[in-house]
Amino acid sequence: MKRFSLSMMFFFMSFLSFAFSDIKLYFDSDIAFEIKDDNILDKDGKLSMIIRDGKLYELENNICVGTISEDNGIISISLSQEDVNVFSFDFNKLTGLILKVIYYKDNSVDSSVLFEYEKDKLLKTTSYDENNSLKGTSQYSYDKKTGVRTKISDYNGNAQLISLTEFDNKLGKKIKETEYNEDSSIKNQTLFSIDTGNAIERLVYTSNSKNPMKWTFLKFNEEGKYSLGDNFYLDKYLCWYPVLEDYAEKSKDKPIEWNDSYSARIRKYNFTKNTDGYRVIENLKNKRYLSLSSFALCNKNSNFCYCFGTTENDEIDISSCYEIEFIKKKRNYSSMNKSGTGKGPFGFDIGMTYEQIKNACNGTELEHISDDRYYVKPKKSHPLFEKYIVWISDEYGLYYIKAMSHDIYSSDYGTEPKREFEKILTPLEKKYGKFSRIDTVKSDYHFKDDKDFMMSLRDGARTYRAEWYATKDNYQDYDGLIGILLGINVSSFSKAYIWLEYEFLNHDDAKDALNDVL
Repeated sequence: MKRFSLSMMFFFMSFLSFAFSDIKLYFDSDIAFEIKDDNILDKDGKLSMIIRDGKLYELENNICVGTISEDNGIISISLSQEDVNVFSFDFNKLTGLILKVIYYKDNSVDSSVLFEYEKDKLLKTTSYDENNSLKGTSQYSYDKKTGVRTKISDYNGNAQLISLTEFDNKLGKKIKETEYNEDSSIKNQTLFSIDTGNAIERLVYTSNSKNPMKWTFLKFNEEGKYSLGDNFYLDKYLCWYPVLEDYAEKSKDKPIEWNDSYSARIRKYNFTKNTDGYRVIENLKNKRYLSLSSFALCNKNSNFCYCFGTTENDEIDISSCYEIEFIKKKRNYSSMNKSGTGKGPFGFDIGMTYEQIKNACNGTELEHISDDRYYVKPKKSHPLFEKYIVWISDEYGLYYIKAMSHDIYSSDYGTEPKREFEKILTPLEKKYGKFSRIDTVKSDYHFKDDKDFMMSLRDGARTYRAEWYATKDNYQDYDGLIGILLGINVSSFSKAYIWLEYEFLNHDDAKDALNDVL
């Protein structure tokens, strides 16, 4: 029983008024409203209704919305709409506690709820249908020392537990809700923040798996235009890397957790079937990552697209997509390298400061290029590469590396640079695992034969590279990296060079910090 729409009842009650003086009426332990000299004050103490001749009048429009009466210490309130009864409430005049609620439909009783107390503590509510048959009950438990509520157990008409709400036994704030199936197995659990009262996590159990899926709710800050409801959640396995925390302590047996201190901004996201975003959706759909009701698409800059709804053919409705921009707290990226200082590419680790990189370059001062870029000469260099560039943020440290080889004389087929490319590819594959190889030529370019390799590169029509990107299964092998690129480019008509780039997890934060000065 979902507390039988009591939230609706509370909404109506907050706008009532009574023809009595100095009476406080309660729903559970909260003041519903207060009566002072025929004036009705809402729960915030503001005047909302007045009473005349046993009738309730809306203050603003002077419209009669119900009646109030007293009989043997019971205050009865009936709300009406166009002369049709909607609700009626009975209160104990002495204590102010609600005793009974009756719901009406077409002038007939639709259902009712009875309330039972021990002194001022609500112990039980019982609901009945229009035939006065039992629909369900809710039982309330309290901490003996503090007197605050600890549990609400909801049962159906067959005395079967269907939900359990748990509260903190000191503060009385809701911390967990559990729903049960008909066989008494757990259907789902929702966890709540004790500070804000908002839902922060949901565990969803399926009939064929003992391990639940974990959904995590985002929180928007006060400046945001949108708020999140129970139907707006994220699958952390599709969107894991923007929120890595305590990197060294994570393992494949301990999935990455969302950090619920994040906030975000949201706006409508418009793209067509010709954009990269839609192609990614199509790709993930083919891999069965899409549900029939919603889809979350992440990318490496800590933003993602969330699409509601699919068609009957399991296609995303791209007119119902929203882009969410994360508002991230600052993180200590220097702790993300699992191997230890100096074990990353060319002896460089994520988050290294200028001085640390200088020490990794035999104490040689770095040559500043512009912005965050510096030429360096690392102690741990590779014989193929002669130029090294690092990106260092004052706030986030090292966040990008690029290495370039010496010029390699090449035939038109690109045989020589391809050979050197493969020599670098082998150890990278051994260290970082499987990669994606890209060798494409623009569709409108006429020279696509093998003998046109160098020409197509020189004209910017060909892309030739290998890519690695961290996933939830292998991120620990990446030492704080999120992506690696290896490619071939040309320097002149008959010369090519190999380039190698490393992007760390702090790249987007560092770029944002750099752009903040503009």
